[in-house]
Amino acid sequence: MTASLVVLGTGSLANATCDALATVADEPTEVHVLGRAPHKVQQLSYLAGTRARLAGRPVTFHPVPVGTEPVENNLTELLGELRPHGVFVCASPQSPWERLTAPSAWTELLERAGFGITLPLHADLAARAGRAIRATSPGTWLVNACFPDAVNPVLTALDIPVLCGIGNVGTLAASLQAAWHLPDQTRMQLLAHHAHLHPPPGPEQEAMAWVDGHRTPGLTELLATQRATNREALNRITGYTAAVLLNALLTGAELATHVPGPLGHPGGYPVRVREGIVSLRLPPGLTEAEAIAVNQRAARRDGVRILGDEIHFEPDCRAALAGPLPELADGFGVTTLNHAGAALLELRTELRSRPHPHHRRDADDLRARNDRSSRDEHARPTGDVREPADRLH
Repeated sequence: MTASLVVLGTGSLANATCDALATVADEPTEVHVLGRAPHKVQQLSYLAGTRARLAGRPVTFHPVPVGTEPVENNLTELLGELRPHGVFVCASPQSPWERLTAPSAWTELLERAGFGITLPLHADLAARAGRAIRATSPGTWLVNACFPDAVNPVLTALDIPVLCGIGNVGTLAASLQAAWHLPDQTRMQLLAHHAHLHPPPGPEQEAMAWVDGHRTPGLTELLATQRATNREALNRITGYTAAVLLNALLTGAELATHVPGPLGHPGGYPVRVREGIVSLRLPPGLTEAEAIAVNQRAARRDGVRILGDEIHFEPDCRAALAGPLPELADGFGVTTLNHAGAALLELRTELRSRPHPHHRRDADDLRARNDRSSRDEHARPTGDVREPADRLH
């Protein structure tokens, strides 16, 4: 029987995941790649499909450009036709790298508020996909890569079935597996949140790991290289962990791994995948409630926690929103997610037109230094031109 998968997105993670699927898929698999830009959909499918042929793997990639049509409409129709085994969401209207690629007053707000302020934007497509699955293909599972540590609990509160997430704890676990020279993740368990992609403020707030049932220290040092690695480049690892998980889900294979947002829980956990079912795989002596509490504490650093069916912002996030969007600052119910997302998009449009205040100050300082240097150059006596001391000949 041929397995089928729908991939929503054509960005860095979608490319990395499909490239890895092209080399790890071990049973016949049809992958349908959806995206708005036809050339990106075609390119991703061509590259991954060619890799699969070269690797001798039985996986085929089909480009499905959706143009300007609402993705939910196209997805509902496609799911009705394909009835795929799974849908993988790895596209969001909010780039996690915007603060680096296009700094503005909007990214300055995100820096002050915390990543959690973007939750409604990251939840949008996953919620649309989940509703389409529920309406057309209820047997299809949903895996979400967009801020799953917080989005998956929201989806669960909305009664949208989501199997688990991808990334974050999975990437951290991969780094530790390599550092400990383990052949797989069977002997290790890691509790880690999206917030742990960055160094914690103190050692007591670091992620928690066990090997052979024993708590293992020294994670901050072991994760230092990963945390210093460019996030887009890191998708080469995240995409591979995603492909291994997706392949296990599609084939029913057993896999000991780590995923964010399993069973709608906040944060990331060790899990076992078997026959398409994801279950927790906690270390001895740690209860499910205790593991959830660990991740809820870490969630404060992202600025948002999901408490039942309420989205709760932490103090920095509330303070940042109090001026521009006071109606969202105190949090809101998950049923008003669309309204919150629309309000954030409107605010983003306005703030993107303004420069980042710190970047503008840095630019002004640089301009002033250049002006002083230019004046000094003109004031320098003729013939007093010296070679820099560190020039190599």
